Amino acid sequence: MAADRPGGPHRPHRKRRLRPWRVVAVVAGLIIVGGGAFVAQLTIRALATVPPVTDPLNKLGQSSLIYDINGKVVTPVPGTINRQVVPIGQIPLSVQHAFVASEDRRFYQNDGLDIRGILRAAVADLTGHPLQGGSTITEQLAKNLYLTSVDTLTRKIQEAWLGIELAQRYTKPEILDKYLNWIYLGQGANGVDAASETYFGVPVGKVTLPEAALLAGLAPAPSAYDPVVHPQAALARRNTVLALMAQQGYITAAQAKAAEASPLGIVKQKASVAKLTYPDPWFVDAVISQLETVDHMTPQEVMDGGLKIYTTLNPTIYAAAQAAVNKMTNDGPAFALNIPNPMQTAVAVIQQSTGDVVALIGGRQHTTMMAFDRALAAERQPGSSIKPLVDYIPALLAGMTAGTTVDDSLKTYGKAPNLYTPKDYTNTYYGLTTFTEALRRSVNTVAVKILNRIGVETGLQNAVKMGLPLTQADAQLPLAIGGTHDCCTPLNMADAYATIANEGVRVTPRIITKVVGPTGQVIVNNGLQAQRVVPANVAYVMIKMLEAVDEPQPNVGWDVLSGPLDSNWGTGYDATVHDNVPGWPTAAKTGTTDANEDAWYVGFTPEYTAAVWVGHDVPKPFPNLFGDTYAGPVFRATMIAAVKGLKPVHFVRPPGIVQAPIDIKAAPWTVALPGPLTPPQDVREEWFVAGTEPTTAGTLWVSRAVTSTNPPLLWQPGCTGTEKQSIFLNRPILTQAWALEESKLTGVPLQDVMPVDMSMVPPTKPCGGIPVSTPPPVTVLPCAPTPGAVAEVCTLVLDGAQPLAPPVVQAKVGLPLELTIQDVTGGHQLLIPDLGISVTLGPGQQVQLTRTPSQAGTFPIAQSAGDGGVLVVQSGP
Repeated sequence: MAADRPGGPHRPHRKRRLRPWRVVAVVAGLIIVGGGAFVAQLTIRALATVPPVTDPLNKLGQSSLIYDINGKVVTPVPGTINRQVVPIGQIPLSVQHAFVASEDRRFYQNDGLDIRGILRAAVADLTGHPLQGGSTITEQLAKNLYLTSVDTLTRKIQEAWLGIELAQRYTKPEILDKYLNWIYLGQGANGVDAASETYFGVPVGKVTLPEAALLAGLAPAPSAYDPVVHPQAALARRNTVLALMAQQGYITAAQAKAAEASPLGIVKQKASVAKLTYPDPWFVDAVISQLETVDHMTPQEVMDGGLKIYTTLNPTIYAAAQAAVNKMTNDGPAFALNIPNPMQTAVAVIQQSTGDVVALIGGRQHTTMMAFDRALAAERQPGSSIKPLVDYIPALLAGMTAGTTVDDSLKTYGKAPNLYTPKDYTNTYYGLTTFTEALRRSVNTVAVKILNRIGVETGLQNAVKMGLPLTQADAQLPLAIGGTHDCCTPLNMADAYATIANEGVRVTPRIITKVVGPTGQVIVNNGLQAQRVVPANVAYVMIKMLEAVDEPQPNVGWDVLSGPLDSNWGTGYDATVHDNVPGWPTAAKTGTTDANEDAWYVGFTPEYTAAVWVGHDVPKPFPNLFGDTYAGPVFRATMIAAVKGLKPVHFVRPPGIVQAPIDIKAAPWTVALPGPLTPPQDVREEWFVAGTEPTTAGTLWVSRAVTSTNPPLLWQPGCTGTEKQSIFLNRPILTQAWALEESKLTGVPLQDVMPVDMSMVPPTKPCGGIPVSTPPPVTVLPCAPTPGAVAEVCTLVLDGAQPLAPPVVQAKVGLPLELTIQDVTGGHQLLIPDLGISVTLGPGQQVQLTRTPSQAGTFPIAQSAGDGGVLVVQSGP
């Protein structure tokens, strides 16, 4: 250890006299900087209210108390007991020098005052900039003992005055003694001895030089430099302190270099704080964190400042949410806590009318104070739970409706190699689908088409207004189905959905309502901060759409292949309908990310909004992890507890809302009343913003004469059986060529690409294979090699009433294929993707093409007119 610095701590210590000229100089400087009377008056007022100095050695600190939403004490702020007072003579010089070098290099020369710091504070205050640090050790001690940490010029003046008075009353060793035993150094440790035991497992008298530097490095920001949580930041800060010690002559450069090479030496946490237990710990931790990070209070002030901290905690809802989390994750070995990266759950509950966060559950097990809180800090992709925020509400604002139809069919966006094709989970596509039904079944293709139509930026900005921390990095089409970057936490999602539930008014979430100091002064006052971000009538339509997610609907009209079933379940049905929140309407949306890594259930009753997330801290797939099966039961149990004892109410219906029947098979991007041919099972009641409801009937349903013995064939004279009128859906045609291309791009089997309701289109073929309007005779020439086998020649005939002729085309690798393509009735398309052929012809038109196949195989030929064929390419020239 280097010898004591000349003029440093070994010189005689004497109590200093208060030098009035220094105070006068400070005040005069402030007056000059402030321009006169304003700062003079502020200084006089600050000194008039400065608290009296008492003996810090006898100051014990008054416990701060946390109160719940009912005004009952929940707990004293935990952590007040972890302090062991050690006399300055037993604190190694290396520790003393490390703190002096890094916190107050002129400690042994100054009179407890930093005039330059006060002047900086005055300039910052008068120019509207944040106040800066730079307080002496004596001033820091004065602030910790007697003042709040609110950064104002008044507090800075008081801090300076008290610093001078402490310097007059106490010697430098006495001040340093009080400071080193009082300062908070993270992990619940108050004072250098408790911190040494916490981080190194030894009393402060046994710390090494690098350990002393690490302790001193914690002083300005214990959380940011916490060696347990942020080891790299702690290491860099420790080495900075060592460099300062060498620079100021407390150690040699060689000692600093050797100490810098030492590891952190942190022992496994065994501090008493790690074993602290206290009620509602996730919420209590969140309160402490906000006081320190948002309200800028010191840890000493929070724990020992005699504060009364009034919060929004509802212990009943908290207990129910924690119990639901415990029950849901007690489901076999896959949920064990003693395995690496176990399954976790987080919950946030808000009373939407006030913004009060009544419960926060940050994980399955709270084992340490200030543990990682997933409800506040786990930023995960929200999956489909984002759809109301970025897709449907902006679309409603743009004039679309709950009954507007979109084609649930595959669509590829972008250009190679940057192609994007959203798929539905079941790989079943239903065709024309209303907004409400698409939201109920969480149809991805529809969500992306909506966002593409309204604009990605429009959807993003709407979600930001409602509380999601999205950035421009998220402004891409996958945002429509939850493809985000650093978003979102359960509290973020609860905040956004609470805005819907609160009739479009966003109330900023709060966990603290006010903080009262030991003398009765209000230090923090968090009133309601409300702003309308969505019109009430649009919010109501969105509520009714989200209610449908939790309700069974008639299945007929959607799954025409399966036939009528008892019900058509929305994605939230399993969670609430089987055992719903008794008597209360519930609106919700599920969300599941790719590979089943994250599951969400976000919803609300007319009183409370809750967001539940289930997943792993390090994302990994989990079979059958869905929002309704895992997150949903937690939501339900929490909500039942939240509304227990309350009289059920319904969502408030605002003015400007109408209800009307719709035809669920209107033309894309339109909404229509049922027409005379609309089947009853295809009629739904929907809610509309007045003026957007349909006024005309749909026209897609048509009647066609078919044969009674074979309904898929049109009837005409000469058919066997009798004529029968049947109803068909004359929806926009998606061709076989389109289906073939989408199948190739997406890997979805060809038979699954075509939407279900394409099976409902009118038939085009008559009975007996005789066209209704017989075209001129066509001679189909067979495929054959040219003389000398220098090319393969084939004629393909397109006919709206007949399959492709010939259905099989033969070719050889490297041999030219000469194709003549004829169209009998016109308006048909032929597609052979593997030869790069795509042609559309008019009536009687023909085209000649030559292609040379480069690989052997069997390749499909698609035609819009009807059945396609195959191209068989054999190897060899």
